[in-house]
Amino acid sequence: MKTAIILETDHLSLPVSDLLNPKELKLVGIGNACPETWNVFEDPDTGKLKEEIEGLPVMPIDLAVSLQPDLCIIAATDPEKSHALQYMAIRAGFENDIRFIGTMAEEFSVTGAVLRRLTRRLETLAITGSVAELGCGKGDLSWQLNALMPGRQLYLFDTMEGFDPRDIAKEEALGCSKASVGEYGDVQEETLLSRMPFPDLVTLKKGWFPETALELEEERFALVCLDACLYQPTYAGLEFFFPRMSQGGILLVKGYESTRYGGIHRAVEDLETRYGAFLILPLGDLEGSVMIVHP
Repeated sequence: MKTAIILETDHLSLPVSDLLNPKELKLVGIGNACPETWNVFEDPDTGKLKEEIEGLPVMPIDLAVSLQPDLCIIAATDPEKSHALQYMAIRAGFENDIRFIGTMAEEFSVTGAVLRRLTRRLETLAITGSVAELGCGKGDLSWQLNALMPGRQLYLFDTMEGFDPRDIAKEEALGCSKASVGEYGDVQEETLLSRMPFPDLVTLKKGWFPETALELEEERFALVCLDACLYQPTYAGLEFFFPRMSQGGILLVKGYESTRYGGIHRAVEDLETRYGAFLILPLGDLEGSVMIVHP
């Protein structure tokens, strides 16, 4: 069995570690440049290591590289960050095999595969309803929803101005993340809609959710994708869509296991106190997404 380390950025170590084949690879360490993530030291000032470590061993990059594993996995999707981590590994003396998750993500998409299988199932079982996406951004997922289900109305919900101040205030009050007002605001309405293969079936609901959903209270949905990152819009999205899902319909929650945006997981937990435990199925993608199946 080969040994491996993960050098991470963007909080990707957990989803990447879940993707490793335990039959072939043994994870021996995770390297991160941020001291607040390290969990291997009894005393960071003296550098004394713990005898036992709970969870995944997160350590400085040079310490991870010093383990001299067979494989170093660069867990970053941004090319600049990927090459920076590669440089750190080589500078620290690593000479073995290096793999890039970013390159694999460009060629293979777990989310895309799941969408294709889900849409086939919705059609096979004749599950009725429209499709919606909350937090569509530049439309990387939106156009696929439109292309895969040309017979269904697609509603796209987005502020088109990035994170709303009201949502950030709630995020800060709960201590869920360090998101900022206006983040992800580089979206153009015309560019988004131009990507849609069947634009006549697309309705863009621009503004703050749930205000933008007030006209759709009688609508039924077969598939809904929530990619809002923050607690408040995720909670509001689940609260609005779950009771309006068709039997057997699917809620796809992006980032449920994200360590960067903890409000997503908390929003789901808080809704479960109202509806009871959801039927949650993990996707196994880099975003830590899950599916919630409506009974």
